[in-house]
Amino acid sequence: MDRSIYTALNSMNILRDNQSVTAQNLANISVVGYQKDVSINFSSVYLDRDKGIDPRVMALQQAGGYDSTPGPMQQTGAPLDLAIDGGGYFIVKPAGGVLAMSRRGDFTVSADGTLKDGTGTQALNVNLEVINVPAHRTITVSGDGIIKIEPLNAPLGQKVVVGQLATTFGSEVPLAKTIDGFVRPIDGTVPAPDNTTVLLSGFIEGSNVKSVDELVSGIDQSRAYEINVKFVTTAKEIDEATASLMRMPQ
Repeated sequence: MDRSIYTALNSMNILRDNQSVTAQNLANISVVGYQKDVSINFSSVYLDRDKGIDPRVMALQQAGGYDSTPGPMQQTGAPLDLAIDGGGYFIVKPAGGVLAMSRRGDFTVSADGTLKDGTGTQALNVNLEVINVPAHRTITVSGDGIIKIEPLNAPLGQKVVVGQLATTFGSEVPLAKTIDGFVRPIDGTVPAPDNTTVLLSGFIEGSNVKSVDELVSGIDQSRAYEINVKFVTTAKEIDEATASLMRMPQ
């Protein structure tokens, strides 16, 4: 079999992975605070030979990542809907228990009195502890994440601070999306809260996925995949024709 077939198969494997990334992005286009995954980048390398350069070029893949560009803001007016103005992340505790970073800000007070986002992930305070919110008449969150309530049994107008949301602008260590969809530094740690981010109460951040871009990317990937399939078929036909020429006449 001609070795060029393996070159095409290598490209097809990368294209298949990129199609999965595109499908993942389209599936999360309406998810609050979702940051889209970036497709694997192609690069090329010539195969070395003792007497020169091999005319065949292998496709290499460079790891993708995620797009940290803020998504569009939607005004809701709900006091616990929080959006990060610019860069930064909430520090949260997912169900698995490993601390992580997230831009999802559709918070509510759950039945057990803790502050959680729409996925049930717990928000943490500056001491990296779960935030408990007592029964209250009103609740507000300031730009620096301080949560104040008007307790049910307190005089009207009396405010009580129940905590400050832990936020961080990022980390000196490069960030990456982990398999659970949260963002963490590549060394597995989570940076200490710095609360340098600005929060907007009454807003939520939408997904930064652009449907048109993803659909166009999906079409391009499908066409490239089909070209490689045709290339494999052509190489097979050439290989069979060459083999027939090499047969001894009967």
